[in-house]
Amino acid sequence: MTIDAEHIVPSPPAPLPERERGVVVGRPLTVAVVSTQRLWHGGEEQAALLARGLRQRGHRATILARRDGQFAERMAAEGFEVLRFRGSGRSPVALWQTRAMLRRVRPDVLHCNDPHAISGAGLASVGLGIGARVAMRHVCFPIRSVFRYRAFCDRVICVSHAVAEECRRSGIPPRMIRVVHGGIDPEPWQHGDRARARTGLALDDRQVILLTVAQLVECKGHACLLEAVAFVARIRPEIQMVLAGDGPLRTALEARARELGIDSRVRFLGHRRDVAELLAAADLCILPSLSEALGITLAEAMLAGCAVVTTTAGGIPDLTGDNDPQRQPVAWTVPPGDAQALAGAILQALDQPALRKDRIERARRRVLEWFTADRMVEATLSVYREILEVRGRADRTQ
Repeated sequence: MTIDAEHIVPSPPAPLPERERGVVVGRPLTVAVVSTQRLWHGGEEQAALLARGLRQRGHRATILARRDGQFAERMAAEGFEVLRFRGSGRSPVALWQTRAMLRRVRPDVLHCNDPHAISGAGLASVGLGIGARVAMRHVCFPIRSVFRYRAFCDRVICVSHAVAEECRRSGIPPRMIRVVHGGIDPEPWQHGDRARARTGLALDDRQVILLTVAQLVECKGHACLLEAVAFVARIRPEIQMVLAGDGPLRTALEARARELGIDSRVRFLGHRRDVAELLAAADLCILPSLSEALGITLAEAMLAGCAVVTTTAGGIPDLTGDNDPQRQPVAWTVPPGDAQALAGAILQALDQPALRKDRIERARRRVLEWFTADRMVEATLSVYREILEVRGRADRTQ
C-alpha cells in the first residue's frame, strides 16, 4: 500500500504516549525504514533485505521514502506500506510530512538508512517517544556532520569493522557503535547457467572471462584494474574483461582502455540486473576497490562459485577473513592501488585451478556462515532490542 504524505492529517503536537518498553521488546515491533536515495544501490538492497526479513518474522516494516525514488517504487510493488515525502526529506514541508507519517505509524524503531534520513526523519522524530533510533553506515568515508548522529540516534550500525573505525575517528562515541555485517539472500546466487550466460555475452568457453561489478566511480579502482588487465592480456590473450555497472567515469575509462590497447578485450555493459547470470559466466570476479565498506558483491560471487581477486581496502578483510591469521584464504587479495600486484594475483588465480577450486568452496562456506540476510536481520533485531531494553529499564526506574 502506498500513501502520499499530503493525505496524512497531522495529530496535535503532543508527543506519543509513553510505552512500557519491556512489553515492546517482547512483542512484534513496528519499524519505520527511512531512505532518501533516488537510485537503488547496495544500501537500498540491504534495507530491502531487512524489511523482508522483519516481515517474515512477524514484525511490521513500514517504508518512508522519497516520492521520486526507486526504493519507494520497488518496496510498494512488494506489498509494503510505503509513505512518501518530497525530495531528500530535509525541507520544512518534507519534515512536516515525515513527522505526520511517524505520528501515524507510531514506530517502536526508526531505522535511518542513509545520512539524509537522519537529518530529516531524525529531526522530525524529536519528542515523539520513539523507543529506538538507529542509523546505518554503508560507506567507509569520514562523517561530515557528527552532530546529527549524536543528537538523533541511539546506535550507529556499521557494515564492517573498517566502517566502525571510521565512525570512531569521526567522533562517534564507541558506546553508540555496533557492527552488523551486510548479508545476501543465498537463493538467487546458486543457480546460474554458465552456458546460457556465456551465450548471452556472445562468448564461449575458449574465452577467460574476468568480471567486475561496481559503479564506475574513482573509489572502485577501475583505472588500476585496466592497467592490470593490459599486463595480463600480454600473457593470457584469451581474456575478456567485462565491466558491469555505470557511472561518471565511463567515458574516461573507455578512453583509457583504448590508450592501453585493450579496448577489444574490455566490455562495458552498463547497469545490469542479471548479475547472478554474469557471475555464472565468469572465471574470476575482480573487485579492485581503493575504498570499500564491505564489498557485498564479493559475497555474491563467493556464493555463486566464482573465484575472487580483490584488494584489502576498507571492510573487505571482514568478508575474506584476511584479518584473521587462523583462517585459510578464500580469495586472492592485494594492496589497493597496486596494478602490478593485482595483475600477479589474477594470473596466479588463473594458473592454479586446484587451488581455485579449494578457495571457491571455502568462500562459499564462509558466506553461508557469516554473511546471509537472515544473520544480518537477526543481528539488527538484537541492536533494536538492546536499545529498547535499556530504555525500558530506565523508564521503570523513574
